[in-house]
Amino acid sequence: MLNAALTAHTVDARDDAGGDDAIDLALTVRNGGDDPDTLRFRTGQRADFAAYRIGGEGEGDDREGVEDHREGEDDPVWRYGTGRVFTQVLGSETLEPGESTTYEATWGDPPAGRYRIVGEVTAEESDLTASAVARTGP
Repeated sequence: MLNAALTAHTVDARDDAGGDDAIDLALTVRNGGDDPDTLRFRTGQRADFAAYRIGGEGEGDDREGVEDHREGEDDPVWRYGTGRVFTQVLGSETLEPGESTTYEATWGDPPAGRYRIVGEVTAEESDLTASAVARTGP
């Protein structure tokens, strides 16, 4: 049985020697079952990430984890795979019981705001997704 968890870490430009703000993402997939499990991929892309704005300027509930965005209502403001080219080659990864793997990405220079980030494993016949909330800016 595979499960997924997403972490989102905001890198403040003031802490990064003058660079731009960024959100570092890590989607970890763990095999919590008793048998090996294989993920099969159609391309070199292993995961995709999408960011959805939570509320508008001055709108919405500002408490951590409270979301007023409903999945499917809006287009994402950022998607990792957009504009990228991935190798067109079949691939697979097998996770033994208790083993995990992590897929990482960085959203560079996001606009200030609160976002619901959704990470999804791009394997065939897979429904592995996880989400996290991140905030950038003042």
